[in-house]
Amino acid sequence: MENLHQKITETVIEYRKQEGLLIELTQEADFTKFYLELGYSSLFEYLNQGQGISAATVSNLITVARKAVQIPAMKDAIDSGEVGLAKLRKVSSVITSENKSEWIEKSKKLSCRELEKEVAKVSTYKPRRDFWQRINADYFRLSIDTTESFKALAERAQDVFCKKSQSNKTLTEVFEWALNEALAKHDPMIKAERAEAKKKSVTVKAAPISKPDPTSQSVTDNKREHIPQDILNQVVLRDKGRCSFQNHGRRCHHRRFLDIHHIKPVKDGGQNTVENLAILCETHHIYLHHKEEIDRSLALIRKLRLEQGIRG
Repeated sequence: MENLHQKITETVIEYRKQEGLLIELTQEADFTKFYLELGYSSLFEYLNQGQGISAATVSNLITVARKAVQIPAMKDAIDSGEVGLAKLRKVSSVITSENKSEWIEKSKKLSCRELEKEVAKVSTYKPRRDFWQRINADYFRLSIDTTESFKALAERAQDVFCKKSQSNKTLTEVFEWALNEALAKHDPMIKAERAEAKKKSVTVKAAPISKPDPTSQSVTDNKREHIPQDILNQVVLRDKGRCSFQNHGRRCHHRRFLDIHHIKPVKDGGQNTVENLAILCETHHIYLHHKEEIDRSLALIRKLRLEQGIRG
């Protein structure tokens, strides 16, 4: 039994050292943003979907990695094998350069439950990440943190929907109804599909005059003008309302914070055509516009590391 205990203890220490290495690599990935070139729009997405690490572990890893940039003693504690990633994640909201010794020592000595109680005494609560958990083939459980005002809003929506349908409705049914109502009015994909269907249903009709969209611009004689809604609809339908960035056989899946990107820049005479427009998420849009600068920075980092390796 003692031999087994010793082996487990030694393995846990080695495991924590590997956690320390993973923190170091995560810091590097966070700095270089290399995952953008692979088609991922965030470090969380890369580690979770690309590397298959659970969402909870990725959240812990990124939080500790970023905090450890400010407080390297956190990574040193993991490298020593005395404390694990999960515990340091719990103290990340309260640990500072001034109190780091106190909280690292508590992380080593206290259980997770005891550590949570200590943190709760001094911590200002921050809502956690929304969490989806699969229950079976058909259902998920959604865990969210809400405010009193959101609770009141949800209950009022439930009252309205029950009265409208003349039957009792669960919150799941209420949220589904409310989301469908909102998307029907605001989702560019649904609006584009509706516009296309309307065009096809009319056999002879004068071409509509597009109202300018203040957020969209095109180019004529190298001067920006509004992109006609008909052109935008075609781009949205072609790119299926999601980021079109693709590399290494993988396409970015993001559907939030989308921009219209000119493949040939406006300053170089890029025209306002379906072929010259693409949907990109905000992150990949910025990445493409600054790709040369990013590539130069990465090349410099690799060169410096190579020189350090040779000297070492």
